[in-house]
Amino acid sequence: MSGKELPKLPEGFEEYLDKPYGGLFGNTVLAQVVEEIIADPTMDYRPGYLEEMTGKKPPSIREALRVLVKLGLIENISSDVQHPVYRVIVESKKFIALSLLAYAVIDDRDGTDCMNTAILDYYNQSLRAKVEPLAVATNYAGEWTIGEEYSEQDAGSGYVTFAAGA
Repeated sequence: MSGKELPKLPEGFEEYLDKPYGGLFGNTVLAQVVEEIIADPTMDYRPGYLEEMTGKKPPSIREALRVLVKLGLIENISSDVQHPVYRVIVESKKFIALSLLAYAVIDDRDGTDCMNTAILDYYNQSLRAKVEPLAVATNYAGEWTIGEEYSEQDAGSGYVTFAAGA
């Protein structure tokens, strides 16, 4: 153990600890299925497994899976109608948002920083190349030189600082 003391839960908060997303969506079958699939998006899910994990009846699990397929959070990867197998569509923005929400619940409860770490990771892997330019265009007609603060670290980053010569 690290010896770090976790913050005390606010009074009355304990009742939400065992509910999906800290009770934000209630304790519905759909919320429980979403919590299960977000917890391990790399797994292939069969209805029987979800019945066992949630303790819910087959018709309600089938309905929850039907809704999640319709919403584009999961897909049926089996051609066998009698024995469907579902997989999370990890490229879905819904999946990413639900994952961040799950981290937010943990952060608020435990005082951790999981959500910010996940957001930074998502930015670096998915957004940085789209939003940060590799070069900036200008109509400067003077002389350009490499900035004095240029270092080996800059060389490895793919970014170069230029300064305008007077």
